[in-house]
Amino acid sequence: MTNNWQGYTNKMLFHSRLLLEAWEGADDIAKPAFREACLNAMIQAYHSLLAEIMTNHRLPVQQLPSLDEAINSIHQKGEVSSELKYVERLEQQDSWLAALLKSHEECSMPIERKGINHNEIPLFNESSIRYDLPGNLLSALESLKELVTYSRNFSLEW
Repeated sequence: MTNNWQGYTNKMLFHSRLLLEAWEGADDIAKPAFREACLNAMIQAYHSLLAEIMTNHRLPVQQLPSLDEAINSIHQKGEVSSELKYVERLEQQDSWLAALLKSHEECSMPIERKGINHNEIPLFNESSIRYDLPGNLLSALESLKELVTYSRNFSLEW
């Protein structure tokens, strides 16, 4: 059974856009909830894109994969995916995707209420991308859409 990952990716991108608009218009008390929901939908779209790439390599996908799972599955088949190599580079650089994943990870963890440790290395430097404002996340959403388009165009070529 082939899953329609492309349809799911599209749905999550649409939900992301709706949640981003709701975040922009929300009361201050509701803004964090819409931000987190938007981040969750964008991450679902990202993982669904990875599933799309796997199905393009004729691999069965029953649940949303991580990047490592996608790469390993394609390698086990004896193939290499230049799309996944590109995505892997995006995850490892100080890019919009790395910042999106980090922001999602931060909101997926319980809040620690402790004093500031001045010896800790900050997670973001001053030039890092932050997704605390709707406008910044809109930029990431547009980049995610471009990545989806790139991947789909690439898969049509072969």
